[in-house]
Amino acid sequence: MGYHKYAPFTSKVPHCHVKILIGKLHLEEHPEGDNSTLHELPLIASTCNEGWGCIKSLHLISDEQLPLPNRLELRYITISDGRCYAIDTPLDTELCSKIWNEQQKKYPKDPFKDYIVGTGPFGYVAIWLHGSTCSKLLHSFRADEVELTELEKDFYGWMSSTGSLQFTSEEEMAELTQQYSYRYIVLEEYWDEEYQTWIEYDDDDPYYDDLDIESVEDRCSDGTFNYVRGNEELLKKHISGTPQRITVRWHVGREDYMAHFWLREGFFLALFGNFAKEFPDTCAEVHLRLDTRAQQYGIAFRCEGIPVDMPIPEFAYQLIVFKDGIEHYKSPNYKLEKGQWSWLWRKKEKAPETAQNGNGQQ
Repeated sequence: MGYHKYAPFTSKVPHCHVKILIGKLHLEEHPEGDNSTLHELPLIASTCNEGWGCIKSLHLISDEQLPLPNRLELRYITISDGRCYAIDTPLDTELCSKIWNEQQKKYPKDPFKDYIVGTGPFGYVAIWLHGSTCSKLLHSFRADEVELTELEKDFYGWMSSTGSLQFTSEEEMAELTQQYSYRYIVLEEYWDEEYQTWIEYDDDDPYYDDLDIESVEDRCSDGTFNYVRGNEELLKKHISGTPQRITVRWHVGREDYMAHFWLREGFFLALFGNFAKEFPDTCAEVHLRLDTRAQQYGIAFRCEGIPVDMPIPEFAYQLIVFKDGIEHYKSPNYKLEKGQWSWLWRKKEKAPETAQNGNGQQ
């Protein structure tokens, strides 16, 4: 199956405190050149609370190459309700190796770096391959609920009395794990103030000639994300959870723009949920509209069988736009303090995947 450099981490659903009691990844075989009796890797706890499948920038600096894990052994307590879950399951190393090698072939200088095991309430467990250009959901499981030992009961009593606890319902957890097939399309249109509508640019419009979409990045509810460059890549379908954040970068002549849409998750869950029920075998489209001259921006939703766009109302998202690294526009409902997004701007690179709390990620 080959050998790879990676660090094993755990992640959790935001605001759902979890205590890992046992967390081990069992390896398929010994690392090459290693005569030790190492057969397992302990999972490293991550303190990041940015989302299901996210971790902090805690990459381990190591030249050691390891075989891919072939078994997961996990036991944890969800502190919000004092339940204990356990799972001991084989892992598909062939599938993992295939996805890993495809990523390494596509991005030889930027492969996957982390092997993330997500722990959630009601026994939801997921595994992602995580890198700086994308993440892929590898496995999803349901762990069994088990009895707490006397020692674990004492530990839970102590933990549950420290700080405030927030609870995630089983319905919310089930929605987080759903996946959909969709793609992003940046529409080359402008806003007509007189008719209050979006109109496609004429071929001879000089603004249209200067418009160049550089990249689109998304962060999704199932813990995956994608970062794609260029118009051709933007048209490809991908399977992931509902969008939580969309970042678009484009040029108009020499002017550099970047827009960040933070989405109200419940609204998109409803849209994608209805779409999945009515059109289970088709692909949705998320249409992005960007008119910097009129300072008009929008998101619309469409799927096969529905001939018109379903515009996403402004109250369903927060938006901020940068022009050449300077704040250019923000939506009326934008609530973050001035300057909170400045770290997201990079002249020739994308926004970082993780950051300290309080810098606009929450």
